[in-house]
Formats: sequence, structure tokens, C-alpha cells
Amino acid sequence: MGIIEKAAELAEIIRRKKDLAVIAHADADGVAGAAISKFFLEKNDIEYELKFVDYLRKELLSEYRGKEVLFIDVGNGNIEEIERNRIEAIIVDHHLASKYFKNSLNPFHYGIDGGEEISASGLMHLITGENAEIALIGAAGDLQDRNGLKGWNRRILMKSSVIAKNDIKLYGRSLPLYRMLSFSPLIPPFFKNVGSVIRFLNELSIDEKKTWNELSTDEKRRLFSSIVKMMIMRGYEKDDIMRLYGEVYELDGIDLREIASGINAMAKYGEYSKAIYVCITGNYERMKDFINAHRKNIKMGIRFAKENLSEGMKIKYFHAGKKIKGSILGTITGMLLEGEKIEKPVVGMVENEEEIKISARAPKNMNVNLSIAIRNAARATGGHGGGHKMAAGATIPKGYEEEFLRFFELEIANQSSIL
Repeated sequence: MGIIEKAAELAEIIRRKKDLAVIAHADADGVAGAAISKFFLEKNDIEYELKFVDYLRKELLSEYRGKEVLFIDVGNGNIEEIERNRIEAIIVDHHLASKYFKNSLNPFHYGIDGGEEISASGLMHLITGENAEIALIGAAGDLQDRNGLKGWNRRILMKSSVIAKNDIKLYGRSLPLYRMLSFSPLIPPFFKNVGSVIRFLNELSIDEKKTWNELSTDEKRRLFSSIVKMMIMRGYEKDDIMRLYGEVYELDGIDLREIASGINAMAKYGEYSKAIYVCITGNYERMKDFINAHRKNIKMGIRFAKENLSEGMKIKYFHAGKKIKGSILGTITGMLLEGEKIEKPVVGMVENEEEIKISARAPKNMNVNLSIAIRNAARATGGHGGGHKMAAGATIPKGYEEEFLRFFELEIANQSSIL
């Protein structure tokens, strides 16, 4: 059975339900998947409740003991606990699974890389056959557009109204140039350095308040050429420079990643109903206030993480206590890794009232599997974890941070000796 046949089988199982609990990950991909499920469930007159989580706690799963639950973008790392609670589950999750589960749509079972080729919302699209555009918002939220949409994402693109074109690959082409250029870690000399950006633009006689989309063809050519020359003179590699230009994606004239960022920001501040509304209606103006607050918190979080970054033999790490929201820890860890050109995995930790939340990111050219490493280290310290090869997360009990770091570093060292 192929993935399409399995998706059709799960669609039929869902259609036979009278009511269903939907538990989705609290990020852009999870929200997009939940939006697609909402559309499908209402179309088929199925009663439902929606719940969003950062991760699946054991206590939450015990609340749904014996009930019917659709898990979206979560579940693959908790199959044993789902089975232990006899939850009648359907798992739609693109992360690596802890074990096989019959009623799941897991891309890895079909030789499809869930980290690069399809997101959880893309899997929901395969089940429902609808909302291709929303599925691609989820893919962009998981940065699966970073090296161009491929695999099943490419197939979904071909069915959608999303426009693909070649352009500069910086986030914020609809923002003033000084913001677009200073916000992206892809150009390290400009990253978080507004003054340097403005001076650079003034030397080119280009208005820093214009957006990239407002520039003439000649202005775009001069600006991009000057950026490339500047990076070459500063010794950046060809691969670093090549990342600046390529295929980008727009929906209704808006950068798909900007939409995904807005949906993600709304989710991180608990505005799930509004985020789903934006996905379904395309009313992207509703996102702006959340995006601005999100950027401010990320900026402060990156500054704190950078100032408190420690180094081990195989990793770098920071512990933010309660100074960084757990909901944006992954974003900060990833941006710190890229912005500082760190060549080791970076681990970020924060605490809440109950436990320690952990996020790990690895450099794109490093041959490691963070999902396996973080899962083993978390289990060894009484927690649980999982994710993708280059981006993973975990939760552990308080007081076990140093022990976790030792186990995690051993896992990375062991992988490095094998690979």
C-alpha cells in the first residue's frame, strides 16, 4: 500500500466518526493541519474539539484514555503512551516515529523524508484532497521551502494557486529594505545591524524605506550584485552566497514564509482560533500585531542566548530559565545557530512550572540525527523527545539539565564516530 492509498483509508475511517478530538502541535504546521481538518470535519458533519499543545504530556494522554483522537504534527514520539491509554488514535505526523502504528500516515514508512518533502499539514491535505495552499503554509512554517519545495511538497504546489518564482530569498520582501536586510541571518554582516544596512543602501542611492518589491529591476540588480560582491570580499563561501537567490513562493502576492511566520506568531501567543481563521479566509492583515510582538521577543531572546552561550566538546548550549518563552525557544535556537555560523549542534533550555523544555538545532552540513540523540538523552533523564534530523525537542524533569547535556553530548559523539 502506498501513501495515497493509506491516506484514503484514513479519510474513510475519519468519515465514519460521529465526533472526534483533534490534538495538534502549536506551531504554523500544526495550525495549518488543524485548519484543513476543521474544513474536512465540518464538511462531513463530524462533531469535534480542537486542542493545541507544544508536546504531548502523559497527563494529557491519560485524559483521553479510551477516546477517539486525531493527532496532527504530534504523536509519533508517544506511540507507546497512546497505546497504553488505549486511545483510538489516528496519527498524522511527519516526524520520525518511536514505533509502527497502524492508523498513522507516516511519510517515512513510504521512503519519504518528513523533514524535507512533506509536512503534517501536507499529510492532512493527502487525506482530505483539499486546501493545498494551507498545506504549503504549513510546509513553509517548517522551513521545508528553504532549499526549494520538493517531493510531495512539489506535487502539492502544482495543484495549488501558490506562485513559484526566482527572486532574492530573504524573508520580508514586503518590508522596508533596512528591516529585510537586517533581519536575515543569511547576510551575517547585516544581521541585527540596521546602521550598517542603511549606510550600504545610501552608498547605492537606494531608499532604505522602499520594499524589495517596490524596487525597479535596475535597483534590484544593483543591490543584489553589491551584496554578493560585499560577501565575496569578506570571504564568504560560494554556498553561503548561493543561498541568497532561488525559488520563492507567494500566495495572493504575499511571501508564503511571511504568512507562515504570522500564523506561527499567533499560535505562539495562544490565538489558535484567529490563526485558523486567517488560514481559511486569507485575511492576513490580522497577523501584523502578532508578528511585531513576536519579532521583539525573538530579538530579546537571541540577545540573551548569545550572551549566555556555553560550549562543550561536541555542542553549544544555553539555559534561559524563564527569560525566554518556551513557545519561541526553537525559533531562537535555530536563528542563533545560523546567525552566529555555529558549527556544532546548539541546545537551548527553558523552564516552566513543571519541567525543562529543550530545543536542539544542527548545522545543515553536519551528518547527525538529532531526533535519535535527543530521544535517547531525554529517556535517560526521565523525559521524552523526538523531532527531525536537524531540529528536535524534548522535555525533562527539573534538575536533570547537566545530566541531559552529558548524555546528549555522548550521543552526538557516538554518531560522529559511526557516520
